[in-house]
Amino acid sequence: MELIYKIILITHIINGAIALLTGLLAIIYRNKVKIHKPIGKIYFWAMTIIFFSAIYMSVYKTNIFLFCVSFFTYYACLTAYRSLKLKKLHVDQKPLWFDWAIEVFFGLMHLGFIIFGLLLLKGPNFSFGIISLVFGIIGIRSNYITVKRLRKKLVYKNYWLLAHIGGMLGSYIGTITAFTVNNQRSIPLPNIVLWLGPTVFLVPLIIFEINKNQKKSGRLQVPANR
Repeated sequence: MELIYKIILITHIINGAIALLTGLLAIIYRNKVKIHKPIGKIYFWAMTIIFFSAIYMSVYKTNIFLFCVSFFTYYACLTAYRSLKLKKLHVDQKPLWFDWAIEVFFGLMHLGFIIFGLLLLKGPNFSFGIISLVFGIIGIRSNYITVKRLRKKLVYKNYWLLAHIGGMLGSYIGTITAFTVNNQRSIPLPNIVLWLGPTVFLVPLIIFEINKNQKKSGRLQVPANR
């Protein structure tokens, strides 16, 4: 079992490095579709491998926070990927059962983070409680926004692009967070900064990109019953 763990760990580390690099390149070349698209696909599949390897390792080593971060990060990446397949929701396209299953499954996980965080606030692990709460609340908010989109409560013409931007940048936050936390011995910063620093740093970029693309897009005219 230990040999299997080491193989999965090496696979996880390699794909983590790939995700960090391709995620950065995808951000840099976000306006160059021919470069951005293939890089984005590599990022997505690297994140998929990271997710499943992280689940195995977190259960094997009883690492609760690796478990939590892997779910939060992959949910953002998965919904961002699916948004590219759901560009016609404003016409006659319907979400697949798979899209609803994603929301139910990950929504329950995010709710679990919140409950877990509240419990930790009463004990000595207060900072970890804050971390769990932050990720849980952000996750639930993402669920709410995605469910509105799947129910065709659409506002902007490029709603799928806005979802893609928010999701992929959100997943990259999780990727950087995992890197900083796993290397905390060589980074002389408080634990809570290592966990929440990437969020504080990259959320303004998410807000900037979404606001910029909302202004370019304009509002979508849809029937009132939607």
